[in-house]
Amino acid sequence: MDRENISRYNQSRRTEKTKINTNSIPEPFIGNADSAKLVLLNLNPGDSEADREAHGNPDFRAAMIRNLRGEPQRYPFYALNPEFRWTGCAKWWAPRTRELQHAAGLDNATFAERLLVVEWFPYHSKKAGLPPSPVCESQTYSFYLAKQMLDKRKLIVRMRAEKHWSTADPVFQGVRSLRNPQCGYISRGNTDGGLFEQMVEALNDP
Repeated sequence: MDRENISRYNQSRRTEKTKINTNSIPEPFIGNADSAKLVLLNLNPGDSEADREAHGNPDFRAAMIRNLRGEPQRYPFYALNPEFRWTGCAKWWAPRTRELQHAAGLDNATFAERLLVVEWFPYHSKKAGLPPSPVCESQTYSFYLAKQMLDKRKLIVRMRAEKHWSTADPVFQGVRSLRNPQCGYISRGNTDGGLFEQMVEALNDP
């Protein structure tokens, strides 16, 4: 359903860095929406040379597809699976969540069950450069999923793209954000008003 819009979008880009990589598997979300305690709202997945190898790897590819289908796996947030530490996905997420995981005192498998990220845009690009209005039809699912998480009273934190998420639905205007969205590290130093402690508490909520 997105093919025509993505093709038109790529044709309008002035630089290769902001074009969508249509050879990578889309990642509208990572994690289990039912077991997650903390939900992170992000902009879109990055694109690196390492992704080409990772998305072609049968085991990693299978984990991505199981995630999209909502099928059970030991590490729902598969970036935390030790077997995939070599992937670009793991190399991006692991350092950005390390302080939070350590503070919560959770092992990889438990942390992977309690963390969910929802991307505003599901396709990979080296740089975002995305307009605040939706680009393709499938984004409506991401917006729906994020709203469902609000209704289920999970703790939601916006990592990036305040304008994009607020444009998607005014309900996201009240979501708290990281202090420096460009940094992306979920740490005490990158949060205000006890937000980091609230995230730790949410992750440890039975």
